Amino acid sequence: MLPASESVGQINPRVSFIVPAYNEAHRVAAILDSMDRQTYLSVELVFVDDGSTDGTLQRLVRVGSVRAVRTIRHPVPRGVAAARNSGARAAEGDILVFMDADLTLPDDFADRILAHFGAGADYMLVGSRVADRSRAASRYLQSEHELALTEPELQRSSQAFSVRRHVYQDVGPFREDLPRGDDSEFGERVMAAGFRRVEDQNIEVLHDRPRTWSGFLALQRRRGRNFAYSRRNRRGHGVVHLLAAALARTGLTVAEIASLAAPLHRAAQLTARSPHGRADLASFVLLDASARGARAVGVWQGVHEVLTGTYRPR
Repeated sequence: MLPASESVGQINPRVSFIVPAYNEAHRVAAILDSMDRQTYLSVELVFVDDGSTDGTLQRLVRVGSVRAVRTIRHPVPRGVAAARNSGARAAEGDILVFMDADLTLPDDFADRILAHFGAGADYMLVGSRVADRSRAASRYLQSEHELALTEPELQRSSQAFSVRRHVYQDVGPFREDLPRGDDSEFGERVMAAGFRRVEDQNIEVLHDRPRTWSGFLALQRRRGRNFAYSRRNRRGHGVVHLLAAALARTGLTVAEIASLAAPLHRAAQLTARSPHGRADLASFVLLDASARGARAVGVWQGVHEVLTGTYRPR
C-alpha cells in the first residue's frame, strides 16, 4: 500500500470516469456535457454499454465529445458490476471514478477530488442529491439518503465514488454475482485492507432518481432481490437457511404493513428531512408500506433466481 502522505503520483494525473449504461440513450447528451464542462482537462470517459437495446452507444457516438472517450459494448447485459470491471480494465487514468449514467457532476468535480487524493486519500466518497424533488417519491428517496448519512459507519460507497487505480487492482474487481450492493461490498474490502477513505459531502452530484410510483416500486424490488444473493453468495447460506430467512423476512414485512407502526415511524423520520415537512406524512406512509411490499416481492424473485441458477443481471 502507498503511504497516506503520497500524492497521486504526477503533476497532471489522468482521471477516468467509468459509466455503465443500460438503455440510457436519453441520458447520453447530459453525460457528455458533464465531461466537456470539467474544469480539469486530463479526463477521459470510459463508457460501457451493457447490452442496451435503445441505441445508447450509437447515440453517444453521434453526439460526440471534446474529451477522450473510450467505448465498450457487452453484446448482452452482464450487470453493472461487470460493466464497471470492463471499464476499469480499459481505463488509463490514475484515478478511477465509478458513476451511474443518471448522475450530473459539478464542473469542478475532478479538481476537487484530486485535491483530496493529492493529500493522501486512497478512496473517496462524495455527497449526492436527488435532482428533481417535485414528486413525493423523489422526496422520499432524498430524505432516506439524508437519514442514512446519520450513520456514517455504515457508509461504504457513494454516487461517483473514486479510487486510486492501484487500490482497485490490489483488492480485486467488483463482485459480479451480486445484482445490487457490489459497490458497498467493494468498499468493505477497501476499508478492510486499510486504505485511507476520505468523505467530502460538500462535493455534491445530482442523481436522477425515480419520480413515479412505478419507477419507485421497481427500485424497491431490485433492492429486495439482493437479499437472497447476499445471503447465498456473501454469507454462504444453504438452501434451508436461505428459505427460512426469506420466510422470516416476509412474515415481518406483512406484520409491519398490517400494523402500520413501522411505516408511520419511518415516515415521521423522513418527513423531518423533507422540504414539505409533515405535509408529506400521508404520502410517505403509503410509499414506505408499498416499498416494504415491493422489497418482499423482490426477496422471493431473488430466491427463485438463486435456487434455479437463473441470475438476471438487469
